[in-house]
Amino acid sequence: MNTASVIKFPQSFNVSVCHDSEEGVWVAECEDLGLVTEAPTYEELTQRVWEIAPDLYRMNGLGENPEHLCLSFNHEQSYSERIAL
Repeated sequence: MNTASVIKFPQSFNVSVCHDSEEGVWVAECEDLGLVTEAPTYEELTQRVWEIAPDLYRMNGLGENPEHLCLSFNHEQSYSERIAL
């Protein structure tokens, strides 16, 4: 009997990123993970998200293996506050 292999793709989570010009920080939010954090630079922000997302992934019962975690960073900005990355 031939058993077909099932390929399981990593679950992807959307992380909304914006720059708060009044506070001078970058902010990331992911409702599905319960994640909200900030950092002074975009690079530090993405690093911070990757530091805490695996724990939230496990704590929220979304999976046990963070290697199956995939994040999609979506940068939001208004025309008046546009910033080149």
